[in-house]
Amino acid sequence: MTQTRTPSAGLSRAPRSLAPRSLAPRSLAPRSLAPRALAALSLAALCLGACATEHPGARAALTPLDQYRLRAEAVTDRVALAPHPEGLSDAQTQALRTLAAHRADADGGAVTLSLPHGAADAAAVARTADAAQTVLNIAGARVLRSTYESDDAKAPLLVSFDYEKAVAPHCGRWDDLTATGTNDAYANFGCAVTANMAAQIAHPSDIVRPRTEDAPDSGRRLTVLEKYREGKVTAADEPDNKAGTAIAHVGQ
Repeated sequence: MTQTRTPSAGLSRAPRSLAPRSLAPRSLAPRSLAPRALAALSLAALCLGACATEHPGARAALTPLDQYRLRAEAVTDRVALAPHPEGLSDAQTQALRTLAAHRADADGGAVTLSLPHGAADAAAVARTADAAQTVLNIAGARVLRSTYESDDAKAPLLVSFDYEKAVAPHCGRWDDLTATGTNDAYANFGCAVTANMAAQIAHPSDIVRPRTEDAPDSGRRLTVLEKYREGKVTAADEPDNKAGTAIAHVGQ
């Protein structure tokens, strides 16, 4: 009699997979560093951090003019005139002309002529004031009269005007240029640019306020509008070149 042996469940084996092994490269990640290596790296990081400390006076500057901004301050130019019975002396006349020229160059405002109140010789003060106003008006300056109180019987006449003066920063703060830990600008960054602009600007008042626009040419405006309504070319007519002289055109 033939017996058939049935394998037990615990001895059953799954068929071996014939799939090829993966050929992916092994990971090249380094093994954990030794304690001595970790200590060395920590010490090096501390040294680098100590060398790249932030400059105490530095701040983020987007442009060279951001850290040192161009600015102007109000300044008064004044001349004192002693009253004379005959009017102005030659030196006083020259001083007034110099003041008027400075006012024109600095784009200053109106000239204020202040007379002392209660002067001992009021007639001499009046004659000196009239002569001074004449000199200033000839030089193209607008004069405003005023009075001021003084206990001195021989107080002078004060001629003054206000204007704006560009302020140049003081450069030369060369500290530690290697202190760039935060990538901020160094303390002297942009100072030379602002100082050069302050020295070269013709009208410092342009820093404070924009200039007023000139009056429009109403005649030319009407001509252009009439040509536009009629469908004509609004550009100005080109002059006739009868003499044969070459006329240069933009873009040629």
